[in-house]
Amino acid sequence: MFSHRLKAFIGHLNISITAFEAKIGVSKGALAKPIKNDKTVGVEVLEKIFNYYPNVNLEWLVAGAGVMLKDGSPVESADLVTLPKDEYIDLQRKALLNQDERIAALERELGRK
Repeated sequence: MFSHRLKAFIGHLNISITAFEAKIGVSKGALAKPIKNDKTVGVEVLEKIFNYYPNVNLEWLVAGAGVMLKDGSPVESADLVTLPKDEYIDLQRKALLNQDERIAALERELGRK
């Protein structure tokens, strides 16, 4: 769910929702309310998030596809405590798959396979 992923990303940054709202330049409550009520946000807010945090994977944030960060770097499990168990497991599986694909590509590049 979008609101769970947004909350997980904010947790990953180790800041409060209010601080996150201030950093991206939206009014207080613009994200807290949708997170609390399991709602989505508008395109303008997504643009602000991406402009301030270009490493966040918007496909993950919006649709739950892929991993949280574009560079595929691992996300600490403590960052994901707000996700439901099934979403957490799915996210970890996707992260592992992403890493396996990256390793295979690097091995091909090195001529090992």
